[in-house]
Amino acid sequence: MPSNLKSALIKALQSEPAFFDSQSGELNYTKIKDSADKIDEKLISLLADNKDLKNKFFTKIKDIYVFNIQDFKFFLDESKVDNSYTQYANKIGLADNSGLLENRSEVVLDFPFKDCVLEGGQSTEEGTDTYFEFSDKTEKYEEKNAKK
Repeated sequence: MPSNLKSALIKALQSEPAFFDSQSGELNYTKIKDSADKIDEKLISLLADNKDLKNKFFTKIKDIYVFNIQDFKFFLDESKVDNSYTQYANKIGLADNSGLLENRSEVVLDFPFKDCVLEGGQSTEEGTDTYFEFSDKTEKYEEKNAKK
């Protein structure tokens, strides 16, 4: 099924010159993904005209078909052979080997200061700060005060 679906997708997208490079004979995956993000009318109509593609990438709600952008982009990523010099689309963001982090849900914000206390700032510069500093001479922490 996936290879039949892939061949149906390639056949449908080859009819649009913007999505197919006739010189290299390959699909322009970056242009296709950008068009999917913009919900391009040409791309949607090409996909909706094919019954198999319509069943795969559209969800029917009452009498309306809704385009599943994430499913479509995931299918493109899974079925493409890496034929480009760059893996990045025309987007700025953090990325790992599998794509942009904004498209994933398992991103963790990790702080390197796990073994110390970070104090918040004050709105005024009055008073003194109390902090502890390790002394090499006594090999203990010593309490110190400093003006702000």
